[in-house]
Amino acid sequence: MIEMNSFELAAHDLGELALRPLTADAAEELGPALAAIPPWSVIGWPAERMTLGLKRQLPSVKRFEVLAGGARAGIIVILDPFLHGPYLQLLAVLPDFQGRNLGLRLLQWMEAEARRAEARQLWVCVSTFNTRAQAFYKRFGFEAVAVLDKLVSDASDELFMRKRLSYGAPAG
Repeated sequence: MIEMNSFELAAHDLGELALRPLTADAAEELGPALAAIPPWSVIGWPAERMTLGLKRQLPSVKRFEVLAGGARAGIIVILDPFLHGPYLQLLAVLPDFQGRNLGLRLLQWMEAEARRAEARQLWVCVSTFNTRAQAFYKRFGFEAVAVLDKLVSDASDELFMRKRLSYGAPAG
């Protein structure tokens, strides 16, 4: 199997949702909005730091603003390639758009893209205090594989999670 890079940095139409490559203007708006909501507000992540992180250009990191009905509804950031599959670096749905299954649809899109590229798994990290996010990822089939001590903040640990995708017989 040849691992293929997926998640083309282009516009993606997901029906009621649209993904667009993140622009500097969108990062300026999303940085403060994300810093104001959990988990970033809980750990005290400054808006300026969030904005700078969203603007950083790295070839293997794909950043998309999420639009619902033409309005900015959130963001998804994917590192690919990672460990034989993509790493969901950031998924955030803004408060006015929560409760509409947008996060689920974004995960479904990510999984479909990963399967198209024959990835072996999906990865995500979530703060141990963020039990709502943990439950969300577990419902989608992610399992905890490790605890990363004080990775993001001295106030909490991170739970490293994986969803296995299967392709063919295991190497042996």
